[in-house]
Amino acid sequence: MMELKDIQELMKVMKKEELEELKIRYGKMKLTLINSCDASQKINVSHPVKVMKKEEKVKKEEIIKSDNVGKIKLLNVNSGKEVKKGEILAKIYTMGIENEVRATADGVIKEVLVSDGIAVDFSKELFKIEIK
Repeated sequence: MMELKDIQELMKVMKKEELEELKIRYGKMKLTLINSCDASQKINVSHPVKVMKKEEKVKKEEIIKSDNVGKIKLLNVNSGKEVKKGEILAKIYTMGIENEVRATADGVIKEVLVSDGIAVDFSKELFKIEIK
């Protein structure tokens, strides 16, 4: 997310470079700044801009899903455990073949969404991870 100071800096650059319009994409956000003498014109924002305070930290969550069908074996995972990207969280056994489920990012397991030993399908949600 953009902070207010970032938008103010962009406005200073627009004024200095005598730009009439500046369009920016930042993730899913689109921002259009229009330099106009007419104060009644508005800034066109196609996605609401949330201005963050410095103290606020963005907490992202990621859901790890099953890539296979089979019986799952959880490996010492529980809510609150710190994990590293690539760490093996579980194994799914399909017709005698062992498939590993790995953490997709560094973070903390927020929730284990399955029980040990149950059958899982493709795209079954297994873990919620709060990304650091």
